Amino acid sequence: MDPVYRPGVIPLPPQLWEGWIQLRPWKDEDLPCIEEASRDPVIPRGTTVPSRFTPAAGHAFIERQWGRHTSGEGLSLAITEADTDTAIGLMTVLHRQQSGVVGVGYWTVASRRRAGAASTALTLLSRWALGLAAIVRLEGHVEPANHGSIRVLESAGFHREGRLRQYLDIGGSRRDVWLYSLITSDVSDTSHRPRPIT
Repeated sequence: MDPVYRPGVIPLPPQLWEGWIQLRPWKDEDLPCIEEASRDPVIPRGTTVPSRFTPAAGHAFIERQWGRHTSGEGLSLAITEADTDTAIGLMTVLHRQQSGVVGVGYWTVASRRRAGAASTALTLLSRWALGLAAIVRLEGHVEPANHGSIRVLESAGFHREGRLRQYLDIGGSRRDVWLYSLITSDVSDTSHRPRPIT
């Protein structure tokens, strides 16, 4: 999917947090997270995480994440443990072709999975994004066999809309995906707002 650039539409948020999870911009000190992600059999296949880690490749990845915001492509944040500030994953919102629509993306390193980090992070970022005047719809694409990612989307309140056949090209193979979405009217609990770190 070709990138879409809309500078100034998505601002940098405050450091959002809930429980033991916070979201913040990437730092040079986050290389251990990138190194672990590079060893994952799946993450580098569908992202720009380097499949062979070197410090230079790790820094280049972090700079690409900064560039998503400065270029107007969207926003990439590190998922971190709030008490240690240790990066354990990634959360993105990137512009789609249709104005007002952004796509979400996420991953967590294997050593921190199944603890609710991605679900909490997606809930935080999606509620914040839907509070922006220019964002009215969030979309997620997930392969039907990716049950963990499906759980993340559904736990954050996303609704399955349908199957997009042979939508993704991963390693030269066309893959079906489920299309999920979240719109403002889906978020009924207005008391649950992301809290900035003060």
